[in-house]
Amino acid sequence: MEESLLPVSRTCALVMISAYAAYIVFQLGTHRTVLAEEVHEETEGDDEEPSLSLRTSMMLLFFTTVLVACCSEMLVEAIRGVTESAHMSQHFIGIVLLPIIGNACEHAAAVRFAVRDKLGLSIGIAVGSSTQISLFAVPFSVLAGWAMNRPMDLDYGALNTSVMTVSVVVVLSMVVDGQSNWLQGYLLMCAYVV
Repeated sequence: MEESLLPVSRTCALVMISAYAAYIVFQLGTHRTVLAEEVHEETEGDDEEPSLSLRTSMMLLFFTTVLVACCSEMLVEAIRGVTESAHMSQHFIGIVLLPIIGNACEHAAAVRFAVRDKLGLSIGIAVGSSTQISLFAVPFSVLAGWAMNRPMDLDYGALNTSVMTVSVVVVLSMVVDGQSNWLQGYLLMCAYVV
């Protein structure tokens, strides 16, 4: 079983990355106007003039990316000391703490739009991030492991697969009707805790 898992994972990783490429083409190419109209309807009345030029924005983006890369490198180096002194496992830090800290701005934006009663944008931020991780980052890790001759597969185990399935069903129920209630929020928090 173990020897067949790796080739299947690599094949699935290639299929998942092609699905992500199709998703990007869909969003940015073929259906850009449809998605732009939905966002315009959500943000109607919030028209703001851009305060930065394109060139200034690109330079700011570049320098911010360099700064984040340097900070990330220092954070990764500091993890060893934290795991030894705080008696936390590297898995907990890598799987739970780093994603929360790394996506803090994204979470804040989603919460801000949810408070403004713009559930579509809030869900779009969360689902877009999840799509990027599940269809690009995870399969890319499998393919990078393959290139470096390190066995990485997509076998998540029964518990993780069950939690992911429950999360997808709850998010789908929120996206379909465009509304949420306390039970759906509670179920999503429970899935996150598990």
